[in-house]
Amino acid sequence: MGDSKVSVVVPAYNNADYTVETVESVLAQEYVDREVIVVDDGSTDHTRGALEKFGDEIRYIYKENGGACSARNLGIGESTGVYVACLDCDDLWLPDKLEYSVAMLDHDPDLALSFTACDLIDGAGEKTGQVECRVDLSKAYKELLYQNYISAPTVVMRRSCLESVGLFDERIFIPADWDLWLRLARRYPIGYIDQSLSQYRVTSAYSQRNIKQLFAEAMYVLDKNMADSPELSAKERDQAYDQMFVICSKVSLDAGQVVESRRMLLQAINRNPYKLRSYLLFLLTYLGRGFKSAVGNRIASRLC
Repeated sequence: MGDSKVSVVVPAYNNADYTVETVESVLAQEYVDREVIVVDDGSTDHTRGALEKFGDEIRYIYKENGGACSARNLGIGESTGVYVACLDCDDLWLPDKLEYSVAMLDHDPDLALSFTACDLIDGAGEKTGQVECRVDLSKAYKELLYQNYISAPTVVMRRSCLESVGLFDERIFIPADWDLWLRLARRYPIGYIDQSLSQYRVTSAYSQRNIKQLFAEAMYVLDKNMADSPELSAKERDQAYDQMFVICSKVSLDAGQVVESRRMLLQAINRNPYKLRSYLLFLLTYLGRGFKSAVGNRIASRLC
């Protein structure tokens, strides 16, 4: 394929049919100066065979199973583009996604990444919702500490910035993209395109099934980034932890784990006993109503 301006890395694992759709959406881009690298993370289904139809339009790399972050990092290391995007193997791009993203990065060489709004879709590809960004990007880093407002399939990164902060942290899984966005936004400005140019497929509620992992990894991400942010005030730190406890509590409640939800809120109260919201939410869990969301994995995606 030769050197291309944009490298698109697709980590794949036992999702052959969706992976084919994902690759097709990349190859259908109106912006054609791109390479596509599919890293098969030890699939045991027919992923390899399903991708043979693309021939030399893609580069296929097989590795032993090591997790999505290891697959992304391997693909990034093998890529050549000035810009890098990592698109999970069940997500999709609309045809003009790369064109808009590259134009923004070309226009402003200070930006570390561009991201967009995106549609949420189910397993059949039907739209179930939309994720938009409504934060002040002049405070991008601090706002990210409170919630992950960047949807992973919408991001295109500048390689030089990515290399300066390091690749995906392979010690974590659920919030690995949040951690990377935090590291980039702390050092560089980021840009947002207010159009839905990607489709984020929500087919499983992994975070809801793995609450303790979600909480432990989210704590790890906050602790890690707080340690590198001496400029943050005590109030800003407390607010970030408080918000993380509340989000994890909501995900727990959506998963039917009421005791775990209350435990999260008690930790929020212990950390900040003057925050009335945590007391109210704690009480509402006993009433069987309150802050339970309609779509628990959408909340999880906001964090992860």
